[in-house]
Amino acid sequence: MSTCEDTLIEQAKQGDQEAFRQIWDEHHAVAMAAALRLCHQPGLAEDITQGAFLLAWRGLPRFQPGLPFRPWLMRILYRHALDVMERQRVYLQPLSPITLEAPVRSSGLYERDPQELIAEREEVSRALARLNTNQRRVIALRYGADLSEAEIAQVLGWPIGTVKSRLNRAREHLRVFLLDERG
Repeated sequence: MSTCEDTLIEQAKQGDQEAFRQIWDEHHAVAMAAALRLCHQPGLAEDITQGAFLLAWRGLPRFQPGLPFRPWLMRILYRHALDVMERQRVYLQPLSPITLEAPVRSSGLYERDPQELIAEREEVSRALARLNTNQRRVIALRYGADLSEAEIAQVLGWPIGTVKSRLNRAREHLRVFLLDERG
């Protein structure tokens, strides 16, 4: 963790709202993306993200200095998301097709047909929907929140070996599902 972030966290622990706003600015986009990938509803994702930051603000006195902040925040967000989604009877969803867009080259040389991109996103969405809940969780945290396997293990409270095996199984299932779709 950077010294700047250490300082901000320490200031926020003392009640400095501006320091916490800077932490918010640094982590909000990633937290929002992770929430969106979990619930698939932008409004609910924003509510989950705001709730997670509120819980983090209240929990800062328990944050252990020297540990990375993002995995701690993602653990709070993930657990809060599950609580909110259970209360609202929303279940873990596959990644949003919107988030699976392939970059298009602006030079025109490598532009892809928009219909082809839409078809590919739909294939990926269908493949993701076929994964079990735990596999979707690790995919959402790995590719949605850009967490490492060790950070995912911290967030989910699973052994790292479990995270690795579920992530590998999820990737393998996706590969097979996508081959089936195209085959």
